[in-house]
Amino acid sequence: MIPAPRRIPAGPELELLMRLYGYRFTRTGGVAGAEASREAADEAEAESSGWPIRSVERCTPVEIVERSITAATALDEDAVLGAFIAGLGSAWHGRQTVISFAWARHLATAPVAENGVPDCGLAARQGSALEFDATEVLLRLALGWAWNEQPHHYLPDLETAAAEGLPAPTEDDRERLRTLFEVISAQPAGTRASELERAIARAKVVAGADKYQRYGILIGLAEYGLLPSTLPPSWDRFVSREEVADAWSGGPRSDITPPLSGWRGGIDADRAARLLAI
Repeated sequence: MIPAPRRIPAGPELELLMRLYGYRFTRTGGVAGAEASREAADEAEAESSGWPIRSVERCTPVEIVERSITAATALDEDAVLGAFIAGLGSAWHGRQTVISFAWARHLATAPVAENGVPDCGLAARQGSALEFDATEVLLRLALGWAWNEQPHHYLPDLETAAAEGLPAPTEDDRERLRTLFEVISAQPAGTRASELERAIARAKVVAGADKYQRYGILIGLAEYGLLPSTLPPSWDRFVSREEVADAWSGGPRSDITPPLSGWRGGIDADRAARLLAI
């Protein structure tokens, strides 16, 4: 197994990996599915640049926790928040790191469960491995998807952020953030996350974003604690999977995960001010 490089694909590399994994840009600047290339020449070109195609890396839960702690320790809080702001426009991959960092930052002091790691979502039997295609993980980050499930997928994000550094927001990104906060603040008490997502879509705050990319942005804000919820934000303290399961709303499966699912309107003014000051 050759591990994928810890960098965000861009330019011709991004276009090549999109072909190989079945994505394309739309005329409106979004991302859509496409037939994946199985051309040997495309695979050889990608692999010559260090990108293994449809190949998995295997790590035990203990390895993922240890490496995630190491990577998160190398990151600065304000840089992580700045990357999230950049994720609204100039650097889509910045959306995920606030989620990954919030998950990892308290692991070192969290209580350890029977499988040798905290109850942090790394569900595997003791000694067994979790698998991920790091090339596809990093490609999807470059294309703007972010989520707070399957935390073993956070490892490539964290290690890439530690190795490459994080993007800084532009003034256009900051303007998008201000507009986003205006939309959130305008929602009446009792508003659900699904209604907020539709309001953001109507306001066209984030160009090219689809429904799930908008949810990913809102999940990042909820994990940071800007969107008050029934579940504490991972930014503040370790939140176990048991707590997440107890807080889940919408039945056994929903498109909206905690803590975002517990939001019913409102915005944390202090956290908003911190983001606006970056």
